[in-house]
Amino acid sequence: MKKGVILLLFTYLFASNTVVLSKKEKETNTTIIQEETFIRKWLIDKYNAIVPQFLEGEPKENMLKFSVGYDTKDKKIYSRLRVRILLPELEKKYSKQSINRLKTKTIKLKLLPIIQIHKGLPDITVKFSFSYKKESIANEFQFNESIYLYAFHTEYKEITTATVTKFVSINNLMFKIQKTYHSIDKNNIKYKAGLYYYTDLYDFVRSYGFESGGEKIAKPFFYWHKLFFTYRHILFNRRYLYLEFTPYLYYSKEFNYRLKFFINTSLNVKF
Repeated sequence: MKKGVILLLFTYLFASNTVVLSKKEKETNTTIIQEETFIRKWLIDKYNAIVPQFLEGEPKENMLKFSVGYDTKDKKIYSRLRVRILLPELEKKYSKQSINRLKTKTIKLKLLPIIQIHKGLPDITVKFSFSYKKESIANEFQFNESIYLYAFHTEYKEITTATVTKFVSINNLMFKIQKTYHSIDKNNIKYKAGLYYYTDLYDFVRSYGFESGGEKIAKPFFYWHKLFFTYRHILFNRRYLYLEFTPYLYYSKEFNYRLKFFINTSLNVKF
């Protein structure tokens, strides 16, 4: 009995990052339909950490994120550290692939428990997410709804994103809309829209973007605008360690709508 338990534990820890609980597949002359339920362990996950957050259709969770840098906008050196424990995630996936039209529709439901420090206290956060993706050779549409519930705090956070991506060789043009609601902000909603053009190679990510944003309690509807270029370069062939350089033009109510030029540079560790 003990040997069986130990064998099961070692298999779970050191096998692939996903453990399939159930899988069904149905194929016709025109479509392939798949339905899967599996556990994503996170313990040995190697997801691409170098991709900027503004290019993610779904908010990604990191076990460790550390940044130290300097922004000429604030005129000071900053450092940020976030450490979290990502527990195994339960995921339900349904996909339908059209063979003739080379199109795929995918629906995902996810449940991810997270242990973290929230407002100075240990907390268990549960993330629920729903995503829908429709993709073809040249285009991709993705909608995602993520809700964060905090076990020991009477609050929750909701993030909604919609993205449309046009694929042109290795260069991608993306339009993204994001809305964030945090219950502690009462009736306030923060939102932004962005247009991005980027290349993702192994050693670096270059992205050009324009963003506008605002919040419900402030006027006008969009009160800040940002035109930027971001260059990320990995160090020592480690995808989780990279330098980032971002020069940007900033036009905002904060500066009485006077166009400003700033630069942000940082060293980052993220996985």
